[in-house]
Amino acid sequence: MHNSVVPAAGLAVLAAVVLSGCATMTADQCVAADWQAIGHQDAMEGRAAGHLEHHVAACTGHGVTADAAAYASGHTQGARAFCTPANGFRLGRSGGTNNNICPDDLANDFIVTYEAGRGLYTRRQAASRAQSDLDSLERRMQTLDQQISRDEAAITTLNLGPANRSQLQARINANREEHRRLSKQRKRAREQVNRTNRDYDNYRDKVEDALLQGS
Repeated sequence: MHNSVVPAAGLAVLAAVVLSGCATMTADQCVAADWQAIGHQDAMEGRAAGHLEHHVAACTGHGVTADAAAYASGHTQGARAFCTPANGFRLGRSGGTNNNICPDDLANDFIVTYEAGRGLYTRRQAASRAQSDLDSLERRMQTLDQQISRDEAAITTLNLGPANRSQLQARINANREEHRRLSKQRKRAREQVNRTNRDYDNYRDKVEDALLQGS
């Protein structure tokens, strides 16, 4: 029978495992591994019980067999501790994956808050992409402005032959046309930034209201 409380020695070994990464567990870590503690920690990080396979792969190479029963016991305990509405919301908001580890009596509340958090995450990502697109357009327009200014100064101050002057003027005209085209895109990009930011703000307010009503 495994204790529900993870022993201090098991926590020490588990910390070393987490820091080193499952795929790089040393022979000593595998030998000293508290499989109940590892199962508990994997569940607390939202990992499915099938994650044991990664530990098995790491330790088999060192001639160590994982204690699947102890791992399963720890994972079951960890899943019950992990599957709270608050953790569901945090996991969704961070863009994490719901690996459906929650027991039936906890799954529904976890999924509801996970989806709420996931909605925030996807809207924040959309707003970030829109801002990035706008920033990229504005950098391109700034580069064109600088190139046009340099070329105009060159035409004014340099003693250019007709062919070089014509070539430079053609580049100025092309860059001005490109600038006008990008300016139209920038208008649409700004509208997209405003739209995605409003969508994020409205959804956040709705989620906050729902959470307050549920508290």
